[in-house]
Amino acid sequence: MLKYLAIFLFCLLLANGQINGLSPFLYAFYFACLFVGFDEKLLSVFVLCSAVVIDFSLPTFYCALTAVAVGLVLYYFCRIFKKRLNLWGIFAGFILSHATYIFYNYSNWQHLIYYALLGIVSLFAFVVVMQVLVIRKNCFKLTLDETICFLFAVALMGVGLSSVQIFNVEIYRFVIMLAIFICISIGSAALTFSLTLSFSLGVALSTFSIIPVAEFALLALLGCVFGMPQKYRISIMAIVVDLFLQYYFFGAGLNLLYQIIPIVLSAIMFVLIPRRVLNGVADFVYVKKNELSSRNLINTTRKSIRRRLSELSNIFMDMKQIHLKLVKKQLTKEQIVAMLTREVMANCCKDCLDKNKCTRSLLTDSESNLNHLIEIAVTKGKITLLDIPSSLTNRCAKVNQLISLINRLSDEYKQYKGMVSEVNNVKLLLADQMGAVSKLLLNVGEEVDTNVSFDLAKENQIISKLLSINVQCNEVLLYNEQEDYRAVLILKGQMGDFKPIEKVVSNILRTPMQVDAVTPLEEGGLISVTLRMCNKYDCVFGLASCNKAGNDECGDCHSIIRLSKDRFLLALCDGMGSGKSAHSMSAVTLSLIENFYKVGFDNDIVLESVNKLLAINNQENYSTLDICLLDLNKQIADVIKVGAPYGVIKRDNNIELVEGGALPIGALDSINPSTYKTTISTKDIVIMATDGITDAFVSQENFIEFVSKLASNNPQTLAESILNEALRLNNMSARDDMTVLVARTYLKNVKDKN
Repeated sequence: MLKYLAIFLFCLLLANGQINGLSPFLYAFYFACLFVGFDEKLLSVFVLCSAVVIDFSLPTFYCALTAVAVGLVLYYFCRIFKKRLNLWGIFAGFILSHATYIFYNYSNWQHLIYYALLGIVSLFAFVVVMQVLVIRKNCFKLTLDETICFLFAVALMGVGLSSVQIFNVEIYRFVIMLAIFICISIGSAALTFSLTLSFSLGVALSTFSIIPVAEFALLALLGCVFGMPQKYRISIMAIVVDLFLQYYFFGAGLNLLYQIIPIVLSAIMFVLIPRRVLNGVADFVYVKKNELSSRNLINTTRKSIRRRLSELSNIFMDMKQIHLKLVKKQLTKEQIVAMLTREVMANCCKDCLDKNKCTRSLLTDSESNLNHLIEIAVTKGKITLLDIPSSLTNRCAKVNQLISLINRLSDEYKQYKGMVSEVNNVKLLLADQMGAVSKLLLNVGEEVDTNVSFDLAKENQIISKLLSINVQCNEVLLYNEQEDYRAVLILKGQMGDFKPIEKVVSNILRTPMQVDAVTPLEEGGLISVTLRMCNKYDCVFGLASCNKAGNDECGDCHSIIRLSKDRFLLALCDGMGSGKSAHSMSAVTLSLIENFYKVGFDNDIVLESVNKLLAINNQENYSTLDICLLDLNKQIADVIKVGAPYGVIKRDNNIELVEGGALPIGALDSINPSTYKTTISTKDIVIMATDGITDAFVSQENFIEFVSKLASNNPQTLAESILNEALRLNNMSARDDMTVLVARTYLKNVKDKN
């Protein structure tokens, strides 16, 4: 009821408003309301009643009746044929609705042209305003076009109210002054001036007097300058200033009382408005709410998560210690021999007729002989008759049985030892993983625990600036975490060109920003756009590979992934042999490496865990591994080689050799990789290659000499040149799988002349 009452009152104002005798505003508003889906019956009644109440004449009634009839026909036509009432249809209907008006004024063509232009502009403005209010339901986060349309509608309210009086008191003075008081109370100078100027300009257009503009602009200016320490003070100041203006400048004379009464009434009403109501208006009007409580909750929640992660980390550390305690210790050689000796004597001698004799007089000598035999069996794998001492052969009647028993026990022990070793490896692997998870949880907790700082002022600047370029931004969350800006924008519209958005955010934050992620939201056709600081440095890559002659699949695998904003993982894995089996093994190894590094495990944990997993497999499928971790922000390169050949780092005309080494991964239970750390700068080039490439060059010197002569800085060109040279040295026939991986760092936003 309140909504339609407000619409009816607005219809009365528009019907009453005239600019130089032109009044197309009521019918423009009528068609705009039809467009956004207002009840067509009530709306039609409002238009007819408003037109007749303001001007009770047959021409006015016929013009209003024509407009309503055209609007209803257009509305029901679209409804019957299930067509959407589009903007072109609304404009066409609006023009047709003035057939009767044209009939009455056809002789004054200049008047009709002005009337049509003003009506079309009004219709467009009302359509935009009603879309914002009814469809979007948000009238204070406006684009530049929407802001202009709203101010135009406010000006038309001024036109309509300019001639409304009650006991010679002009109502528009009360309305505009109350609006100024409220806008000043919520601290929005821009809103105060824009509404004041728009409303007073509407009054000026209707009354042909610039005095309202000067009067209320000055009152708004003084109010914004002096602020609002207390409501009654600003009210008294406004009354005094307006008295002064009316008496000395505007020559109110006898009308002074009628001019000042609406100002006094608006001041009284403003003083009576509760502060909580004004605060509610402020929350509704401000582009960005001051959501300090929710932001504080974010930091509180992060601390809670840190505490939970720390507790969870302790659990994994305890589980690591438990698994380490479950690892069975390996027996010494003396303990193994003594244990097996007791087992032989218990099984072989228990039913011997000479048992008592051996026990009483030859026990020490018998144990010594058995220890010697078992030691030989454990070392060599078995014993034969030639290993039996003559002293034992002469007196023991069960020599053959003894040899068979010692060999069987020795073989069983080896199997048991292998099984225990595998079980221990699994337990150690689990212990290492739990320790790594514990450390990772602590690191994540430390990252989470850092307070996130928010910048409300810049958030509002971003929203306002985006609105000024017609980008509808509903919300911005801007936060700074460890000197790394992040901005999350909720935008109205579809995915498209985000360059203007990046430019606006970058200018306000004074640091280059780029779109990191775009996520469609389920509600209202909104999208979430996340921006982050641009990387200062970046990296480009080149790759060239060739299968071994006669093979359909390459046994080499490569990986190039971004671990974080400034960190890259480059890896080459060469499976043992060539073809499909080698490719399968290297792919599995590389997949494990990638996943471990993505989670955030340290180098030692990654390599040791992958090595144990492959060693447990008990198959002789080994892989060489060549890893380079590039930290572009710190400008550091960590090179890790496990059985991989040498690589090089090219710095202008200098070549830095990175030696290879260590056994392939999975060959032994433990691993001892070759590591190398160095600094990198812009234009440095990292070259990694499998042994198919390095073996083709015969020596390191030949490879270094060839690379140093390459003039190009394009990584892809370099990779292809190295591969082609390796093939040329092998008579254009690949004797092994060949792969070259080249990476080059560069400073972003700086043009490279090369």
